[in-house]
Amino acid sequence: MTNQKRTKKFEFGNERFGGSYTPGDFEINFPEDMSREEFGRLFHEKMLALHKKYSDDSEDEVFYNKTRKEKLKPLSIRVKSHTKEFFKNHSILSPRDVLEMYEEFNNGSEAFINSLLEEEKELENELAQIQEKLHNAKLFKEKLVDLKPESDVLTDEDKLLKLKQKYGNSEVKEIGNEVSIEKAQNDIITNIQIYNTLIIRVYDNQVLSVGVYTNAEPVIYYFKNEYSNDDIKEILNHVEEYCGENEIEFHVMENSFWN
Repeated sequence: MTNQKRTKKFEFGNERFGGSYTPGDFEINFPEDMSREEFGRLFHEKMLALHKKYSDDSEDEVFYNKTRKEKLKPLSIRVKSHTKEFFKNHSILSPRDVLEMYEEFNNGSEAFINSLLEEEKELENELAQIQEKLHNAKLFKEKLVDLKPESDVLTDEDKLLKLKQKYGNSEVKEIGNEVSIEKAQNDIITNIQIYNTLIIRVYDNQVLSVGVYTNAEPVIYYFKNEYSNDDIKEILNHVEEYCGENEIEFHVMENSFWN
């Protein structure tokens, strides 16, 4: 028998190393006593040779760009070689991760800016409404200055003041709830007799003046707001009867004294 050195066979499959290969390229017979270091060196040399034989720089660049574009659609953009090298060897994020983050940020920024623009329009509308209200309030305030407040009912103090201003030389007597109907009637008739009265004038069923022959009005009676209208009518009716019996003119004035 011929003395022959024993060998062992190493087979490398595509499923372990990736890439494409021609059958037989990775079927190599190695000496059985080959060390691990020698095997590693030989394998490295073989891989370099295969890479040089089957790879082309231009084709590899086209293949790289093509696969990248397919993966990054529709976010693919053209990047420089050093950027590709960074993503390939140093970045923990893929190009698509970065592009997706940028797109989310860009879309979010656009939505945020649009929301600010909408808020600006709303604030402008609110400001215009407020300015219009302020303008109307200013006009209303200016008109109020020119208006004189009117009161439906004058107070006793207001009416007494007017009476004293008009009848400065006359005695103004007040009749309130503390004065009974009988006492008010007797007091008025007594003054009519004292001053030799020619005419009694009544204004608004609230003011009674005693007029004498010199056209003077020495006494003015004022019925306060608190006094009952029915009581005033009863007093005036009694005075009118007395004037009729004594030929004294009793005249109810049509014009209001307070106007």
